[in-house]
Amino acid sequence: MAVGDSRTRIIQVGGGFWGSGWAREIDAFEHTELAAVVDVSPDALARTCDPIDVPQERRFADLGQALEQVEADAALVVVPPEVHADVAIRCLEAGLDCLIEKPFAPSVEEASRIVRRADELGRAIMVTQSFRFKRGPQTVRTLIERGAIGRIEAVDVRFHKAPHFGGFREEMEEPLIIDMAIHHFDFLRGILGLEPHRVRARSFNPSWSWFGGNAAAVAEFETPEGASIAYSGSWVSRSRETTWDGSWEIQGTDGAIVWQHNRVEYIPSPENFGVTVYTRDALERGDGVMDVPLVALPAEERAGTLHEFTSAKREGRAPQASGHDNLRSIGLVYGAVESTRTGDWVELPLARETALTA
Repeated sequence: MAVGDSRTRIIQVGGGFWGSGWAREIDAFEHTELAAVVDVSPDALARTCDPIDVPQERRFADLGQALEQVEADAALVVVPPEVHADVAIRCLEAGLDCLIEKPFAPSVEEASRIVRRADELGRAIMVTQSFRFKRGPQTVRTLIERGAIGRIEAVDVRFHKAPHFGGFREEMEEPLIIDMAIHHFDFLRGILGLEPHRVRARSFNPSWSWFGGNAAAVAEFETPEGASIAYSGSWVSRSRETTWDGSWEIQGTDGAIVWQHNRVEYIPSPENFGVTVYTRDALERGDGVMDVPLVALPAEERAGTLHEFTSAKREGRAPQASGHDNLRSIGLVYGAVESTRTGDWVELPLARETALTA
């Protein structure tokens, strides 16, 4: 890195549809530089690199060659999840920090292997839970941290979309839970501040589904403090769609938050009606509901992820959605998958304390 150049140089491993979007973000973001792109497919390399004029000498079919020939600070891993561990560990051992596309890995054990190796090498890991870095969830998080609704006791989450991705997602055994619900389950922890300790789930595949695996699921979570969470989701929905964030109703001892379609409403409890006179930045409606404007952010979604990754690197701290933190989020995911197979409640040990000692 040149003197005075604070940009983080990133080798992106993986191109194609998903990777091309990431490459554009890295190329455009002021604190990052796309050092190289690696993909075994010439077509995927071209689709990723041509629109942003990546020079031929920074395009590689072999990761080893890229690691040897390109100066970089970090790697972005955007390959299929089953090879995340092998690719990430190669990059870590080459001296790079890693930003890894969700889902972190195909199992908690595989994810733990990455985290252990990063710890041994003193490198940083962040998982791209990019939905955290959006105005809607961050507005909800701010309200909860202010204590607006008191202790959370009940959460209802609905998600309905019908995307035609193609590729590995349509071949996964549990595409909805593993590849999509990870965002919503991560919200439970990273936005609502809840840490479920058990889950019961059922997944299924409607007759009209174009997915090979189960594209719909319902799940229940409970926390040690007694909060109850109900989740239902579908990637082949025929009903009215939600946003990608889903539709949330969050009820606490002092009120509720309704978050849907990028709109956040705060509903104080009847005993707490006085807050409708003044709640910071909120506007009262005639029905006692407070409209809460979305908070301002320096960057959102993928750009927000890059902002957090590079800011944490400059400040010498662990990023949000670090590898250690994400072990708990994928613990919820794979606990739910296990429950779909057993048909019963699955206890969720705190992955941060247990997985690394497995």
